[in-house]
Amino acid sequence: MKDFIYCKIDEYGFPHWDGFDAFRWYILPTSWEFMTGDAYLWLYKSAWFIYHRDMIRQYAKEAGIPELLLAGVAVSEVGGMPERFKGLGVLQAKQVIDEILDENNKYSNTTSVGSIAIQLGVAAQTLGIDPDTLDHFQQFRLAQCLLDNSFNIRVVAFHLRDLILYDNPGIDTSKITDEQFILAGSRYNRGIQRNAADIINSIYAPIGSSSREYSEYGRQILKKKETIMKILEGR
Repeated sequence: MKDFIYCKIDEYGFPHWDGFDAFRWYILPTSWEFMTGDAYLWLYKSAWFIYHRDMIRQYAKEAGIPELLLAGVAVSEVGGMPERFKGLGVLQAKQVIDEILDENNKYSNTTSVGSIAIQLGVAAQTLGIDPDTLDHFQQFRLAQCLLDNSFNIRVVAFHLRDLILYDNPGIDTSKITDEQFILAGSRYNRGIQRNAADIINSIYAPIGSSSREYSEYGRQILKKKETIMKILEGR
C-alpha cells in the first residue's frame, strides 16, 4: 500500500462534508422536519454509510477485519469539521509550527484528514512509510488522497487490522471477541499509548466511573450493532 502518490481523487462521488454542512449541523437548532442540527448530521451519516456500504464490506474483507468494526468507526467519524479545511489550512498551519520549532513533522503528522478521520502520521505508517520522512508536499499529497473515500476507507481498514494485532499478535483478525473489538475501536479513537488492561478494565468499571471513557468509543459501536448491520446488509 505504498502507492499513495498515484491515487485518484474522486471529485464526483458522495459530497464531502463542507462549511455549509457544518453550519447546518452546528449552528441551526435540531429539527427533523427541516433537517437541521443533530438531525442533519445523522441524516448525512446515514446517507454516507448507505452510499459506501459495499466499499466498506469490500475493504473489511480485504483487510481481514469484522465489517462491523470498520462500519462502526466510519459512522462515528463522518461529519464534523469541513473535510477540505483540514488538508488546506490546518495542515499548513501545523507545518509552519514544525518549521519554527524544528520538530520534524511532530505536529503536522497529527492532522486528521478524510471522511473517516485518520491522522497523516498514522496513515503513512499503515502504508509502510516512515511519517518522519515525509516532506511538506508529500504530506499535502497524502492529505488529498485521503479525501478520496475509497483510498480513505481502505487505509482505515488496514489500520484497524494493525490495531487488533498490536494487542493480539498472530490472531485471526476477522474473528475477535467483544473485548478485542472494543479495544481496537477505542484505540482508533485514543491511540496506542494507554495500557490495554486499562481499557479492558474500563469495560467492566461501574457506570459513572471516570475510567469508563477509555472504552466508550468501542462500546458505543457494539451498542449500535443491530442498526449498523441492518444498513450494511441492506435490510
